[in-house]
This record gives sequence, structure tokens and C-alpha cells, in this order.
Amino acid sequence: MLRLLAASLAIFAGSALAGPYDQPYALIESGDPSEPRRESPLAISKIDGASPRNPRHSDPVPPGKHTISLHFESARGIFRPEYHDLEIDTAPCTRYRIVANYVSRTGGEWKPKVYSEPIGECRKKFAAKK
Repeated sequence: MLRLLAASLAIFAGSALAGPYDQPYALIESGDPSEPRRESPLAISKIDGASPRNPRHSDPVPPGKHTISLHFESARGIFRPEYHDLEIDTAPCTRYRIVANYVSRTGGEWKPKVYSEPIGECRKKFAAKK
């Protein structure tokens, strides 16, 4: 009986220790502002229908297709649409930075622009396991 209890606890502890960084992952973040490129940071409202803990940086997500709900507003003017849904097919060990790309600083329409870059520590960790 005691051995069965110990085995059950070991299995439970092992599964509890497995986390999002134990397999290849992707990150979705708000990008940096750039006046020359007419870009501003935005908020990540939802990823696949769930609100992230931080609207600027997501928790790791598994590679694959995701629906990202974005929100953009500015004190400079009124931008429309206020919310925008974007589908991204994320690659393993890749960071996606999303910004609001606008025509005028004082308002109007905007569209999301996505930049991607490799996550070095992720690629190094999972390179031998491919």
C-alpha cells in the first residue's frame, strides 16, 4: 500500500513539474513603437479565447495555429477598429512581436504588423531533440 502511494505521488510530482518550457514553444508579444515606421505597441486581449496574464507578453504557446485578439487605442486620436482578430501559425522556438501600423498619428485605421525572430535559448535546448 505504501509503495502504491509513493508511486502515485512520484507520477503526480513528475507531471506537475512539466511546464511550457519543456517542449518547443512560441511567444506572442506586443512590439516596440517606431515613429518612422508608424508603429505603436498594442494590447494582446486574448489568445485562442483566453486572456493572457500580461497584455504585452504571452505565456509560452505551443506551435501551431492561434487566433490572437488585439486591442489598440491611443491618446493621440481615435483609431478604428478598436479590436482586431489575427490568425498566426506559430513556428517552434519563435517570438512574434505584433504592432499597430497606422497611416496617421492622430487616428484613423490601423492594421496589425507581425515581426518574428528566433528564440535562441529554445532552439539551443531543443536542437538535439529534433
